[in-house]
Amino acid sequence: MLKISKDLVKNLAKLVKLNLTDNQINKYSQDLTTVVGYMEEIKNLKVENISETARVTDEENVFREDKIKQSLSQKEALKNSKNTHNGYFLVPQILKED
Repeated sequence: MLKISKDLVKNLAKLVKLNLTDNQINKYSQDLTTVVGYMEEIKNLKVENISETARVTDEENVFREDKIKQSLSQKEALKNSKNTHNGYFLVPQILKED
């Protein structure tokens, strides 16, 4: 079984800019080694004769028929907005380029 070393955990923590204590490094080394062990077990399962499934339950989507209804006009939708531009809502920028 592959063992995740403390040095590997330290290197990964450095790459993602995490400050880990020695206790955390020890714990994550052990935990990640356990996870990798589980993955090895899963890789060795014999699944050739098991049918594929997309879901584990028999639930299905319930669809409704689309119906066209009267809706707000663009003017009505925008009438209470404080900020509009060319027929659209104007909102503060949330993504900025570095």
